[in-house]
Amino acid sequence: MHDVDLKGKGISTSSPPRISVIIPAYQAAPYISEALESVFCQTLRDFEVVVINDGSPDTPQLETALQSYRDRIRYFKESNGGVSAARNLGILHSYGELLAFLDSDDMWLPEYLEAQVQFLDQNPGAVAAIADVIRFGELAGNHNLQKMLKPNVNQLLNFEQMLRREGSQLPSATVVRRAKAIEAGLFDEQLRLGEDIEFCIRLSFSRGDIGYTKRALVKYRRHDSGAASKLGARDINRNETECLRRVGEKLPLTLAQRTLLDREIAALEAELAMMDAYEVLSRQEFDRAAEKLVQANSHYRDTRIKLAVHALRVFPRWTARFLLSRRKFPTAAGGNR
Repeated sequence: MHDVDLKGKGISTSSPPRISVIIPAYQAAPYISEALESVFCQTLRDFEVVVINDGSPDTPQLETALQSYRDRIRYFKESNGGVSAARNLGILHSYGELLAFLDSDDMWLPEYLEAQVQFLDQNPGAVAAIADVIRFGELAGNHNLQKMLKPNVNQLLNFEQMLRREGSQLPSATVVRRAKAIEAGLFDEQLRLGEDIEFCIRLSFSRGDIGYTKRALVKYRRHDSGAASKLGARDINRNETECLRRVGEKLPLTLAQRTLLDREIAALEAELAMMDAYEVLSRQEFDRAAEKLVQANSHYRDTRIKLAVHALRVFPRWTARFLLSRRKFPTAAGGNR
């Protein structure tokens, strides 16, 4: 049973809004007012706002922060099921033709919705529109602009290109067609991280392209309590690998698509083996480092890695110092991806 205690006015299935804004909220009290203000400042006004309390431990503070918006939002309170379950609940209780996801600690620039909808209207074969983002907050770093599309890549990506991750995604920067999201099976509730990767890849499978507006219209907050702040390179790699494996378990892939998927997973596993090799090298575990390099090179097939393995077995300490001073092989940085 869903506890609905703040219900918006003027929303009906007979006159649905163009867009449903879906905001999952977990430990969101300090930020959600800024997120909502960025929604209500949009130049495009034809939307509803659905806020889902995902069993947040700060529920009293969250509901206090929401009080001034009570006539402009629809509010659902659930036991904690993770961000995917919260978004799915919001989707199932939404009325809009389009779905715009916004994490409760992020914000949109005023023209975000207008630009995303215009892109989808101009590209009817696209099932989603993804914008670039501007990182901000205490962990934002110096390079604040995050472009979601690799250089020299078309703005519309098909399934194979999404498998190769030629474009990135961020839920707060994504608007999707609601019917297509439901056809794709919504977000995977077993995934607590990387669910957007897996969702967008499935969304592109036989349903249409993923589009990129190439406009920085989203402010993506990086802070200590954010889920991404706790992830290291190894965590990101393992999570991405799991996302690709789950795609392979769900979709009826052709032989060519299955081969591509297997190659992408192998590339991620090779990257992880390289990370592990440097870690054990730093502990002077030379035999294990050589094993990890051999494992990685089963994918890279790079003569330099083969020579490094040989050198480790003949001159382990000197070779370890040399490798650690470089930290990476050129092949490992780019791989075959």
